[in-house]
Amino acid sequence: MALPRPRTATSRPRSRRPRTLTSARRRSRATGTGAPLRLLTVLTLALVTAAGPVAVAGPATGAAGGHGAAATGANAGPAGAGAGRSHRPAAAVALGDSVVSGEGAGDYEDGTDAFGRFCHRSANAAIRVADLPGEVRPVNLACSGATTANVRLGGRPRHGEPPQAEQLRTVARAFDVELVVLTVGTNDLPFALMVVDCVLAYAGVAPACRHTWERRLPGRLAAMRPRVVQALSDVRTVMREAGYRDRDYQLVLQSYPSPFPRELRYPWAARPLHGCPFLAPDLAWARDAGIPRTNQTLRQAAGAVPGVRFLDVTAALDGHQLCAPGIGPADEWVQGLAVDAVQLPNGPGLNLVQHSLHPNRLGQQRLADCLAGFARLPAAAARCVPGPGAGPRLHPDPA
Repeated sequence: MALPRPRTATSRPRSRRPRTLTSARRRSRATGTGAPLRLLTVLTLALVTAAGPVAVAGPATGAAGGHGAAATGANAGPAGAGAGRSHRPAAAVALGDSVVSGEGAGDYEDGTDAFGRFCHRSANAAIRVADLPGEVRPVNLACSGATTANVRLGGRPRHGEPPQAEQLRTVARAFDVELVVLTVGTNDLPFALMVVDCVLAYAGVAPACRHTWERRLPGRLAAMRPRVVQALSDVRTVMREAGYRDRDYQLVLQSYPSPFPRELRYPWAARPLHGCPFLAPDLAWARDAGIPRTNQTLRQAAGAVPGVRFLDVTAALDGHQLCAPGIGPADEWVQGLAVDAVQLPNGPGLNLVQHSLHPNRLGQQRLADCLAGFARLPAAAARCVPGPGAGPRLHPDPA
């Protein structure tokens, strides 16, 4: 991914409105595929699982460099080169996995939606459409499927790109970074394997996933927490080496929004047609226990690194989740579990279904509103929940 061009004095401010998707190709990415392809999803997931479910969350192999920002020179500029930052264009940087990259929101950047390069950075990602304070340029380094190992210093490349903390070196020296937002951790569990287990339970070929993951999750979260702490610490290290003091920018750890409602509006037999082939008790467990416990672990990780702020978006999509009661498909802010027909020319693999259960364009806009509000809030931590009107409400939490 090439770095954004610095804004000149005559540059027009970027639009704060989400980009309109104008082609059938882009619409299919932003809104999902039709019901017939949803019926292929269980088979596709089974094929992916047969290839090795842990690989769903694992980093891709490849040489460091590629299309990432660090390809322009990760060590450019001397350490401590922050004295002239006031003359650089301001930037806000996104790091992490698919929730931040914009997976499922369509309109992917060039070089992030091709065979072997499926970071899926969307023009509709929250970092791109958020109305952040000031005139900041969005820099999206996040990559779909990234684990903590794909973020930390000395970690592993993904889709041909260096670890994101190493890419951040270049950005920190080229821009005056005012905000860094990170969402990472669920691919270390991995969440995709949980989804596969839940689909197989719905199909009657595996035990209820809530029982499997009630036993499995505590150990996975315990292992995830120090990895997230290390990723946050590495961001601090990179920024300090680039001449930033911790107080010079906001470092935000953002949690995961729940894609699941407590109840489903469709009867059991119809759920695969609408992208939600799950047992209601399994879904209730994921909604009320699995995802909140994961986000609570992330909150603990944020508290372990001084000065890190925590944005809890667990409930940000409430009322608009996949197959939620009281709404129609057009009002859902989450992609259903389905095969993406647009990905078929790119060959078989996780790319066929990786958009599933991610915020769509509307969901990313809600996350953008949460982030923009939090960036203006003095509180160290806050929860973003549905507001009485069209926008969200932020509730400050004790630090």
